[in-house]
Amino acid sequence: MGRENSIKALGFSLLLIFGFASVEFIGGIVTNSLALLSDAGHMITDAVSLFIALLAQFLAIKVRNNRMTYGLYRLEVLAALINGVFLLGLIGYIFLEAIHRFEHSEPVKPEMLYIAVIGLIVNLVVGYILLKHSEGNINVKAALLHVATDTLGSVAAIVAGIAITFWHFYLADPILSVTMALLILPSAYSVIKETVNVLLEIAPSYIDTEELESEFRKLHGVKDVHDLHVWSITPGTEILTVHIVIEDASICNDILKEVDEIAHRFGIKHTTVQLEREGYICTQSCPLLTSKELKIHHSHHHHDHRH
Repeated sequence: MGRENSIKALGFSLLLIFGFASVEFIGGIVTNSLALLSDAGHMITDAVSLFIALLAQFLAIKVRNNRMTYGLYRLEVLAALINGVFLLGLIGYIFLEAIHRFEHSEPVKPEMLYIAVIGLIVNLVVGYILLKHSEGNINVKAALLHVATDTLGSVAAIVAGIAITFWHFYLADPILSVTMALLILPSAYSVIKETVNVLLEIAPSYIDTEELESEFRKLHGVKDVHDLHVWSITPGTEILTVHIVIEDASICNDILKEVDEIAHRFGIKHTTVQLEREGYICTQSCPLLTSKELKIHHSHHHHDHRH
């Protein structure tokens, strides 16, 4: 699948979701339905996530120059963080409004049921489009996850609509609104946690850096490994830098190939390796080395140098 196809799928999905979110938001106000308003808010966050994915795909093709050498993928991360914070704000509003409606029940117009049904159809159509284009594309997969969660929200709004239309059980609206808020909460937490980890340049949870270093040390001809760093430019684009001390300069290319293969096994596709001969001493002013690492590194090289 080409990036151009994924851009078309994301663009069409974005128009559908955002268009209906606007309709649902107006419908929620007209029918006085908190369930519709909360579902509309969630659909708007879906539209934001689709826009983020669309922007990322576009920037991956278009934007890269001598200053932005990694492209603008971090823009995707920042937008995702804003999306997560917005989700938390939405959850807070739903809970506060639901508490108010538990204390003072308000009538909801039955027309909300028809709007909720259309919302479910829109979500199912968008989900089908994204599913066809999600293989091997993390941005589209993330957008699909949002839409899948929102589909559950549409189902909850329909259940509330049925309860109101046939039994005039108006408390169903705040009850199912709180249910939807609880469905959104894990997504909001996950988005915020993942984006903060990326911005703090924490190694992805699925990469064991100690095991990775151990694999490098097992390579034939490797004497020492230090300054190993793993981080993400954006989820799915992991970076590795490492210094490796070798005993024979003639095996440089072999070591580089093996390091690259090991990194790929750990899900890292971009590696930068500094190969060093025994006796080479890294600068003591490196801000990324702890005093303990610096002491071990220099004692190792001074010992090798004497031999």
